[in-house]
Amino acid sequence: MICCLTLKAAQAVGNFLPCLRPREFVVPTSLLIILLGCLIGLTPLAIDMYLPSMPAIADELAASPEAVQWTVSIYLLFFAAPQLFFGPLSDAMGRRFAIFCGLAFFLLGSALCAVAPNIEILLVARALQGTGSAAISVTVPALVKDRFSGPQYTRTVGFIMMVMSVAPLVAPIAGGFIFTLGGWRSIFWVLLAIAIVATLVFARAVAESLPRQQRNPLNFGRLMQNYRILFTDRHALGLGLCVGAMVAGLMAFIAGSPFVFIEVYGVAPEYYGFLFGTNVAAMMLLTYTNNRLIHFFSNEKLLTGCVALVVIASVYLAALTQIDMPPLWMVLLGSVLYIGNLGMLTANIQVILLSRFPHIAGATSAMLGSLRFGVGSLGGIAVSTFHEQSAAPLTGVMAACGFAVLLTFLFAGRLPAGEGKAASAD
Repeated sequence: MICCLTLKAAQAVGNFLPCLRPREFVVPTSLLIILLGCLIGLTPLAIDMYLPSMPAIADELAASPEAVQWTVSIYLLFFAAPQLFFGPLSDAMGRRFAIFCGLAFFLLGSALCAVAPNIEILLVARALQGTGSAAISVTVPALVKDRFSGPQYTRTVGFIMMVMSVAPLVAPIAGGFIFTLGGWRSIFWVLLAIAIVATLVFARAVAESLPRQQRNPLNFGRLMQNYRILFTDRHALGLGLCVGAMVAGLMAFIAGSPFVFIEVYGVAPEYYGFLFGTNVAAMMLLTYTNNRLIHFFSNEKLLTGCVALVVIASVYLAALTQIDMPPLWMVLLGSVLYIGNLGMLTANIQVILLSRFPHIAGATSAMLGSLRFGVGSLGGIAVSTFHEQSAAPLTGVMAACGFAVLLTFLFAGRLPAGEGKAASAD
């Protein structure tokens, strides 16, 4: 099904953009980082921009809070699974092809979100958005790996994540004011416009990074062999699950905090984004710190320190569940302590795994992304399941996710000597 839709999406993009070829000049590294950061930033925009309007969506579409929270989880589920296909597709057909497929899905999903007459159609539209974001998010890291190596690759990944971090910082703030001015549907119209601009800029500014002679044919037998190697490698699987557990805590916050902050604590929708933004600011700060520390410590040592910080945050969040209606600032502090580590943990694990499996960067990125958001979606589902008029389900689920980060990190064990081997196209 995904294969068929992908080919149709690619054909549609090809017909729509026949004259958009990359210019014959070398894009400066700084500009490339900004462009790729903005492109991959479509994912946090799609997740975070409409958060302040979730209670209003429930009212207008006559849906329960749990049903509206599912719009986050369904996005993540369709964001996770297709990455297993789009990663190898980018290895076989090129990075631009896969990204254009993703943009086609994202454009269609955004338009359908804006006109959705009921919660069922909104869920379908979010699935389309998630599928499009999957293609984009799994391909951009592979594109970066094509162009950079060594410490420069690590720094580039970190800086792209910093640029990308601006999106979740701005998204809920902008979404709150857009909602106040034009209602929740206007948020998705704005998302559609941003995606159109991103498509045009990428088409003109970024050339293909994977030459034809270096591509791996889309061989499903070899694909399954590569995934078998990745999913049966204890270190790769453990680190992938570690990222997934970390993201599950984030998604619990994303799905639960709008209702907790706005309905339980009475925060105005237009101010919700500022509270959310403190988490993103902390994440940007620690990601920047990671980029500086990489000159002195290995990715493995930085990852160990990051996991220790997550455990400390989880103990604090677990303690909050024992307090009846803790002050809002205490809940916010717990989320900042937890979410601030996300960029640092993700960047180091991504560098470790892509460096260990460089010949199947697309498949490795797909495996990591699939676990990251497949497992991550469980956080939103858990918060929806235990929804109540208090902060306890939110802080409790985030704490559980943090302890799962520790367990999966310990399961991964130490990095084996030498690089991992995978099936190649040769």
